[in-house]
Amino acid sequence: MRTRPGPALRATLAMVVGALLTTLAVAPSASADDHDLTPPVILSVAVNHGRPIVLGPNDSLTFQVTVTARADAGIYRNGVEIHLHGPSGAGGSQGLHGLNDPAPGCSPTSATTAVCTEWFRIETGSAEVTNSWAGNWQMWALVASNNLNEDPGSSITTATFPNVMKLQRRSKLTFAATPNPLPAGRNLGLLGRLTVADWETDEYAGRINQPVELEFCATPCRTVEPVRSLTTGASGFTGTTHPATRDGSWWLRYRGNTLFSATFSPGVLVDVV
Repeated sequence: MRTRPGPALRATLAMVVGALLTTLAVAPSASADDHDLTPPVILSVAVNHGRPIVLGPNDSLTFQVTVTARADAGIYRNGVEIHLHGPSGAGGSQGLHGLNDPAPGCSPTSATTAVCTEWFRIETGSAEVTNSWAGNWQMWALVASNNLNEDPGSSITTATFPNVMKLQRRSKLTFAATPNPLPAGRNLGLLGRLTVADWETDEYAGRINQPVELEFCATPCRTVEPVRSLTTGASGFTGTTHPATRDGSWWLRYRGNTLFSATFSPGVLVDVV
């Protein structure tokens, strides 16, 4: 995993521009029309194809970040730099820089537009990653147009995009229903437990005060019926009783939040006799 070595960015904007200019110095120069000397426009950004990043203990994921940009002169093939900053913001200790392999780059989709891609990796088993990394992340992006060597001042755009990435601790639900089978109308004992990934201990731990929902679907299952809302207690346990009147499956559902992923427990098919 690549993380920021300190509170400063891996490179300041000036250093990034310098690196891009050095690369361009080996390329043949081309004159730019006046209409080409306008800064690039970032049209859209996406992290992990817009999906939350959900990781368990001692887990890892390599994922893609894309920036779609447009410039009259076109987007330079190596003209992208992306940084990701955690819930503490750009001045905090939570940060990710892209991988060197594969190298970041921009692929044109037209004469003026390109999709720029940079790859990142998170390893929750790393000492740098703590539970405080879970939450909404922001992106800082730089893109450069093809006329960088003619007019650097008008060929670079930078922007910050809040809440473009959700990093979540993986959740798990266990569930049991007893007795099974049971006579119609008798109370069914229902017990579940919610645990979430602890990235600091590399284990799952029970989570208290989380809302979960008891759901049921009669056999054959066509319509899911909400039964009762519950709250997890000590060590993540929750339980209740409910009369069983029909054959069907019971389970618990957790909708998750910014920090923890949504999940279902395995369903338990209960036979009413």
